[in-house]
Amino acid sequence: QTEQKNMSTNAANAPSLTAVLQSLHELKVMLVCDHEGVVLLRAGDEVFEPALQRMAVVFAQTTEQANKLGLGRNKYVVAFHESSVFVNVSLSPLVLTLMADAGANLGLLLDALPRLCSALEPMQHSFENFTNAHQ
Repeated sequence: QTEQKNMSTNAANAPSLTAVLQSLHELKVMLVCDHEGVVLLRAGDEVFEPALQRMAVVFAQTTEQANKLGLGRNKYVVAFHESSVFVNVSLSPLVLTLMADAGANLGLLLDALPRLCSALEPMQHSFENFTNAHQ
């Protein structure tokens, strides 16, 4: 019960996901997946979803292997490809993927990560609790 109270307090203090996304005008797609690529939340054009799902799975697996090797914990990875920039963020057990035009202000996207993570924290905890309860 204390954990639920803390989660609801955190949720009340967390910035609105909608508000954060609206402040990122250059963002084309935001995707939240589990470590297996199952899409839990999407904002933006769904045409890119299959490729972003695969990227999320590869990022989750790579991060897990790097952790096992003692190489430290990856918080996020930035990738550039043709006309787009991608940011994958570890919200274990979830992965947040952002896609923007290559000319987007990357500093602005990276600066928004703490607010996005904070807004997604209730979802992250709920998914973590659900996963732990069903193992």
